[in-house]
Amino acid sequence: MVDLTVSDISQRLADQAQAVVTTLLPGAKLHGNVMVCGNIAGDPGESLKIHVHGTYAGNWKDWSNDADHGDLLDLWRLSKGVTAAESIRQAKQFLGIVEPARYNEARSYAKPPPINSAELDAGGVAMAYLRDKRGLHRDTLAAFKVEGCKEKGAIVFPSYAPDGQLVNRSYRTLGEKKKVWQDKDCAPSMFGWQALSQDAYKAKTVLLAEGQIDAMTWHQWGISALSIPNGTGCAWIEYEWDNLAPFDCFLLAFDQDEAGKKITKTVIDRLGNHRCKVVTIPKKDANECLMAGFTAQDAAEWVAQAAMPRVRRVVAAGELEGRMVAEIQPKDEPFTLPWMAKRWPHSGFWFRPGEVTLWGGFTGAGKSTMLNFLKAQILAEQTPIFEASLEMRVETTLRKMATMFNGPHLNEEIITRFVRGVGDYLIFADVVGSMKRAELMEMLWYAFRRYGCRHFIIDSLMRIEELEEDYPAQGDFCNKLQDLAKQTQVHLHLVCHLAKPSQQMERPSMYAIKGSSLLVNNADNVLLVCRNPEKEKLRKSEKLTNEQDATMHDTEIIVEKQRETGWTGMFKLKFDPIRYTYKAL
Repeated sequence: MVDLTVSDISQRLADQAQAVVTTLLPGAKLHGNVMVCGNIAGDPGESLKIHVHGTYAGNWKDWSNDADHGDLLDLWRLSKGVTAAESIRQAKQFLGIVEPARYNEARSYAKPPPINSAELDAGGVAMAYLRDKRGLHRDTLAAFKVEGCKEKGAIVFPSYAPDGQLVNRSYRTLGEKKKVWQDKDCAPSMFGWQALSQDAYKAKTVLLAEGQIDAMTWHQWGISALSIPNGTGCAWIEYEWDNLAPFDCFLLAFDQDEAGKKITKTVIDRLGNHRCKVVTIPKKDANECLMAGFTAQDAAEWVAQAAMPRVRRVVAAGELEGRMVAEIQPKDEPFTLPWMAKRWPHSGFWFRPGEVTLWGGFTGAGKSTMLNFLKAQILAEQTPIFEASLEMRVETTLRKMATMFNGPHLNEEIITRFVRGVGDYLIFADVVGSMKRAELMEMLWYAFRRYGCRHFIIDSLMRIEELEEDYPAQGDFCNKLQDLAKQTQVHLHLVCHLAKPSQQMERPSMYAIKGSSLLVNNADNVLLVCRNPEKEKLRKSEKLTNEQDATMHDTEIIVEKQRETGWTGMFKLKFDPIRYTYKAL
């Protein structure tokens, strides 16, 4: 899986260093392996030197200003005067790096309403609380722009975007009955961008804390820090994804309690095991440590000892007690279609987390239509989906789904309402044709980490380059899907083609799936979509009566394999060709 970090992007820029510098600073002159100009604005002179060839390609420094140095992403950001996130977006565009499409891309949030806030009174109760009880210095509070609001009787923690725009505020009252809240309907933004130093971007490292006071504590100890929003939800990951892209390393210093451990695991899964280190501290949180007398030197040691998350899959039996206890507990019903549910968990079919399902069927049997119907039911649960529908344009897929929800008579108003309604939950590979395996796997991980997708649909295997005739590669690809499913507990749907039937209108079998036997062997489930053979024979011979057409089923879903329970069977369905929907007969 190609999972690009900011260092990967920086290296790709370094591989084209001369072209990058020519784009950013057209007036720079080439002197051997170095391009020179006066400064990051591109003025005449020779104090700014950028290596464009050799071992140090991509490194630069302005010898008249010690603060100006770094890699080509730093040069892009400073010379263009843009945020780190915007510099990465522009660099990706320059390099031709394409990411999955989202419908619609931008969710709108409310702007924080005007309030009568002001600097904290040096002699007031808020300053006394933050300074005397919490140990925070005035310059720390000023760096984070902490204010007070008398009309709300609260301390105000403003959240600014990296470009300086105010996007949210958190409030905290003092006294015995503490209240904590945020401005209504504002973005789930992080706190602390306004205090983040340029050194954090150059080191590509930032610490993530669980509260504003903890983030300010780490900052006071000399460690660049951001705070996640109140609570343990993860909407902030998607919202801040581009702003977090400039960092290769996240130091996770969440509360040392069960809730903190839970969110640590979730964040590691979403941001990536390879980008995270876990910071362990002796008290519940950083500010408790500060109050207990721990110093900046102690904090630096905790950060230096931060550990990468444990290697997956290596575990001793003695560590499995908790998992074994959980294993024997009654399980919650996972998602399924209403007519697939029979008697949980023993009979019927269920789309369990952490599994891979193969979908097969003869050409024209309705596999894609059935998957569209499945997506509509998943969307009704407000669960994010990623789809690589390589055989159909994205807009065609969306039109058919809009018809399911709204009927066949679509217009611009209905389409606009539909797309905006599902826009937070549908992520697509905007590709028709073929894709490379590495590119698709990168998209799958990206969609999970950034958008939290729980169902992934790949339609179909034969559109993935070099897999159609390479049976070992098919097995390897299915193993990678299984690895993704098991690590993230998502459900993956993979469409496969079947060999041509030996006779017309026969029912398919999983053994007719084209390709390696490893596909069927490695999958958790195999579902086949089939037209009703008896009805199709009558239709072909023009002997189908109106009564038979009304009473006989149109489509069959055949469960050929279900590893968890072993239950197999068939679901008989009526198909509505106007709305593209199914119902049990």
